[in-house]
Amino acid sequence: QEFVLNFLIHSGSLKEMANQMGKSYPTVRNILDDLIQKVKALMNKNSVGRNRNI
Repeated sequence: QEFVLNFLIHSGSLKEMANQMGKSYPTVRNILDDLIQKVKALMNKNSVGRNRNI
C-alpha cells in the first residue's frame, strides 16, 4: 500500500522513488514487477470465480 501511494505521489517515477527509499532503481523496479504479478494473479483468481457463477 505504501509503495503504491509513493508511486502515485512521485508520478510513477521509479528513479525518484528509488532516491526517496534509499534503494537502487533495479530494486524498486523489481518491487513494482512483483506487485504487478500479485495484482494480475488476484485479477485472474477473481475472474475465474466470476466465470464459475455463469
